[in-house]
Amino acid sequence: MLKTHLVRSYLFAGALLLLAAPGYAQDATLIRGTVRAADTQQPLPAADIVVRSAADTSRVVATARTLPNGLFRITGTPPGTYVVQALFIGYSPVSERVTLAANDTVDVGSLELSVAAIALEGVTVQTERAPATFAPDRTIYSTQDMPVASGGVATEVLRSIPELEVDIDGAVQLRGSSPEIYLNGRPAPMQGEALTVFLQQFPADRIERVEVIPNPSARSNAEGAGGIVNIVLKDDVDLGLSGSVFANAGTRGDVGAGGRLAMQRGPLTLFGGAFARYSNSEDTSFDLRKNLVTVPETFLRQDSRNEREGLSGSIDLTAEYELTGSSMFWVEGRLSRFGFDRDAVTTTTQLDADSIPTQRYTRTSVRDSRRGNVSGTLGYRWAPDPRNHELSIELELDRDGNDEDDDVQTLLELADPGAPITPADVTLLTLEEAERELSLRVDYTRPLGEETQLEIGVRSELETLDEDRLLELIDDGTANVIEAGFEHRELFNSIYGTLTRRFGRFGAQLGLRAERADTRFTLPDGESFENDYGSLFPSANISYELSEGTQARLSYTRRIRRPRSSFLNPIDDSTDPLNRTIGNPYLEPQYTNSFSLDLSRTARWGTLRLSPYYRSTDNDWAQIKTVDEDGVSTVTWENVASQQSYGASLTASLRPISGWGGFASISMNREERDASNLAETYSGSSTRWSARANINGALTRTLSAQMMVSYTPARDVPQGRIGSRTMMHVGLRQRFLDGKGSINISVMDPFNLWSSEFETRDPTHVQIGRSEFSMRRATIGISWAFGRQPDSDRNRQMQEEEDVPEQILR
Repeated sequence: MLKTHLVRSYLFAGALLLLAAPGYAQDATLIRGTVRAADTQQPLPAADIVVRSAADTSRVVATARTLPNGLFRITGTPPGTYVVQALFIGYSPVSERVTLAANDTVDVGSLELSVAAIALEGVTVQTERAPATFAPDRTIYSTQDMPVASGGVATEVLRSIPELEVDIDGAVQLRGSSPEIYLNGRPAPMQGEALTVFLQQFPADRIERVEVIPNPSARSNAEGAGGIVNIVLKDDVDLGLSGSVFANAGTRGDVGAGGRLAMQRGPLTLFGGAFARYSNSEDTSFDLRKNLVTVPETFLRQDSRNEREGLSGSIDLTAEYELTGSSMFWVEGRLSRFGFDRDAVTTTTQLDADSIPTQRYTRTSVRDSRRGNVSGTLGYRWAPDPRNHELSIELELDRDGNDEDDDVQTLLELADPGAPITPADVTLLTLEEAERELSLRVDYTRPLGEETQLEIGVRSELETLDEDRLLELIDDGTANVIEAGFEHRELFNSIYGTLTRRFGRFGAQLGLRAERADTRFTLPDGESFENDYGSLFPSANISYELSEGTQARLSYTRRIRRPRSSFLNPIDDSTDPLNRTIGNPYLEPQYTNSFSLDLSRTARWGTLRLSPYYRSTDNDWAQIKTVDEDGVSTVTWENVASQQSYGASLTASLRPISGWGGFASISMNREERDASNLAETYSGSSTRWSARANINGALTRTLSAQMMVSYTPARDVPQGRIGSRTMMHVGLRQRFLDGKGSINISVMDPFNLWSSEFETRDPTHVQIGRSEFSMRRATIGISWAFGRQPDSDRNRQMQEEEDVPEQILR
């Protein structure tokens, strides 16, 4: 079956390529030139090119970076008068004024940069870089000045992004839904709990920026109802040898260190790195559940304390070889290991209607978990004109493994002979998981005429997850052995096309992705649940430049969210007999239609952006908790009829004034859920709002500071209520060695305000819970970089490839 689908997909792709073959033309307008060093006349690769409006030089119209030969090309810029500026660390910037007419080509010739008398240009650029940049289809957040950027982890970086919400368990939400997490433009090689652990242990020092894409085009995978959050990592490359090292330590015992090293010789570029991190955390929780099914009503109280130690590390290496001036081959490999040990103590007390204890026992749990990932990628890229015409092929293989052992001992303190449920004296859990993913992707981009661009591509992906679970329940020396597990296989074949065109001040992009999915979930007894289906995912993007500095953008996308294996597994995977978690193998994927309008105004003081949106979801999932007459709670998932969500966000990004800038954001969301197909009890509505602010700037030429604060008030949710949350970060950064080194001090949650409270209720129970996880800690970090540090050639070209539709739409 896999071979048949692959053949069909590539035959279709080949037909599209043949249709697109005739004719090769330039965009409507073109600005081109070369950047050289004035003293040596050698080309400067990866120099920054900034095109500004001549009427308002604070307004950036387009950006680019030079290729290894120093050349740059910027297409699709509307007619007008502009200032083209070339910048490179250690050199004085050079500007050239140009005037563009319709269908015009302007060659600015050779822009020659002289070595700066004082090599502090890099520090100036870094200090004044805006923390948020608004692109036509995404918001880009630079992480370099965030307090958590040194010594923190990826989860804390995401928590600092104004458009994202991250709960105490590390789950990420964008506009009330779960987005897909990407790394360097690709889906993360793990999902679910494995992804959460990865983000909680991945060092923030390795992150360059975070891109938030609410409504991706058909070019992106359709997975993820909440859009895409793309985490772009640092890759330091120079003509010669370059690299960086970092180390950090925190007051809670966290320690981390790592480094990057790169070398470029002629057509060969090598870069790689490694990091290791030790983490330590502790949390407490309290749950009180009232059972409304029993007569008279009873109560269950659980008090827990968890201590967790984690050790993680990763090694990666990439080799790029430039075959010709327009083609390149690369190979990439990564080995990661994430593990933790957890010691937990939970005291369970059962109480009668008068709150008098009838049974009490304490369970101690010692869990050892080890996760590993090995991934490899082969790629080829042909780009006769890297801004317009390109073919790329990429083959990727990922293998993940998870080994977990849990030893739970029960000490009975107060016995109730009539209690229906009493845990075993000893519970032993052994878990082994093996996940494999193989994907092949082909993308082709070319212009059609002077103002039109076509993108087409095909992708095939095979994912398998095998789980073996052995549970031993030992009472009075007698063991009851339960073997469980599953096999989850998913095959996806898709093909897409997008067409982008500019009409004066209007820009338009239309796209369509067609996908075929074949999934099978198999239990150990041979019972199998299959779900084969086809889907269409259209996308549309229309932009209009209302006036100079004022833009409007209307976008639409249709996306899908598929249930993870844990949502499908009908076998209880909990070691607590009073709290069961059971999946639903009949759970259907959910489809979301998302509309958004972005209005932005750029002025000398900064940018103001208003983003209202509407989202409609069919087959939405609801997490349902019920309690039976024995006091056992069961959590499962069900498809509800539909969910409507609408809201808006208002964000102001301030340009640096006297070295100080920042942003402020407020958002509001209304959610309405129709669960009449289950029961009216699960239908409902909720409203949430949140506010965030960030300020950063220079105290001196080498000392900078930043503060971030966020607040989310308490809100109602279907089947319950979630308490308010407040978070604050403050940080200082001292630069030295002409900006190549820095010492960073950051304090997270200095007033210990972070907490988590919730309440759930339905006709079977009322439950109140509280988790206390101290986020407060201070971290000190040091970093040093040597050599110039532009992006690698491949990642730069990948970014230029993504920017092409944006420039046409602009």
